[in-house]
Amino acid sequence: MTCLTLMIVILAVPELSGRVKKPISKPRLVPASIIRWSENNSPYAVLVDKSAQKVFVYHRDNSLSPSKIYRCSTGENKGPKSKQNDRKTPEGIYFFINSYVKENLSPIYGARAFPLDYPNPIDKKEGREGYGIWFHGTNKPLKPRDTNGCIVLDNQNIDQLADYIKLHDTPVIISSRIEMVPPEELKKEKKELEIIIEEWRKAWESKEIERYMSFYSRQFTAQGKDWEMWRRYKSRLADQYKKIRVEINNLQLLRNDHLILARFNQQYKTEVFNSGGEKRLFLRKNSDEWKIVGEFFEGADKIQIAATRRAVSKTEEIKRFIELWRKAWEKKDLKTYIACYDTQFRSRGMGLKSWKRHREELNRKYRYLKIRVSNLEVEQVSYRTASITFKQNYRADTYKDVGFKEISLIKKGKHWKIKKEEWLPLEESSRL
Repeated sequence: MTCLTLMIVILAVPELSGRVKKPISKPRLVPASIIRWSENNSPYAVLVDKSAQKVFVYHRDNSLSPSKIYRCSTGENKGPKSKQNDRKTPEGIYFFINSYVKENLSPIYGARAFPLDYPNPIDKKEGREGYGIWFHGTNKPLKPRDTNGCIVLDNQNIDQLADYIKLHDTPVIISSRIEMVPPEELKKEKKELEIIIEEWRKAWESKEIERYMSFYSRQFTAQGKDWEMWRRYKSRLADQYKKIRVEINNLQLLRNDHLILARFNQQYKTEVFNSGGEKRLFLRKNSDEWKIVGEFFEGADKIQIAATRRAVSKTEEIKRFIELWRKAWEKKDLKTYIACYDTQFRSRGMGLKSWKRHREELNRKYRYLKIRVSNLEVEQVSYRTASITFKQNYRADTYKDVGFKEISLIKKGKHWKIKKEEWLPLEESSRL
């Protein structure tokens, strides 16, 4: 073999001619705004990127990739909202506080709407004004930066987003631009903040007031008290009780820009006093240290009252749906009646198409129907599912029966749908 031939062979074989270059992979990044997910609260977080005019939905099981991405429109003016009518969208950490469907809305809000808790406690503390910031739909073509300050999505997308929203629980983080960081960096910051929260708790529990107050910024205010008034207030409580026990759990850590929200369940106990509820600490970096600038507590009694009101509202909504279904059945309004059913409905071996044919046959067979519902009970299984039981008295011109019915409901978008029906007769049916 000549030298020339040997050279050709070497160049033709990659292992001999040099290393094979591996493709450069992009670094794995996660949103810097979700530092720690809570264990028991909503598994979703909603992030708004004003620069991209997009809404991102993340699930706690996968911070590397959003579950959903939607186009949106925000305020026509740039920057965070600071006063009424400035046509800017706020920037911060918020929560959905209510839900409205199309029937209760002006047409400008589209298919549905979810008000936010702007201004939140830290906004009020820092003098930000304005109100009425909502997520809502639109009946017009979506244009970027075209709102008075709300976050607007297409109607189809606001209906989809509803599936990820739990009122007073699912966080909304609105940023000028979403910051993405390596998971290792976020893990380090998470550990740092967890240590701060735990040391703050220990200092409070051990009644080391000077150490406890070292966690607070000199610009701190809460309950109408500044830093010095807060120190005197906590000193009096430490002297008043022999022993203080402070327990925290279900910690959630969220960030927007240079502000951290630490949200957790708190149980405070002394020999004569016991208080539980949700605590929110707002922290901001002072030089190289995180310091508490705001502190807000919602007692469990108030939380329970709010939850009860929401449950009552949901129960009434379901009862109205059952009444709509009953009237449509009784009036033989097949279109409205079938619209009450989910596409995956099953009962007595029938799917939705078979069920519709079955009802068409009965409507032709009987001249009139009378359906009476009594002893109705609603069990909210989850945010979007419910179980209904009631006694049903069915009467047609030549037939009658009485029994218990159990209906499984699922909420699709803004409407409840019947997914399953079970029938238990109480007595033999009879011909009239």
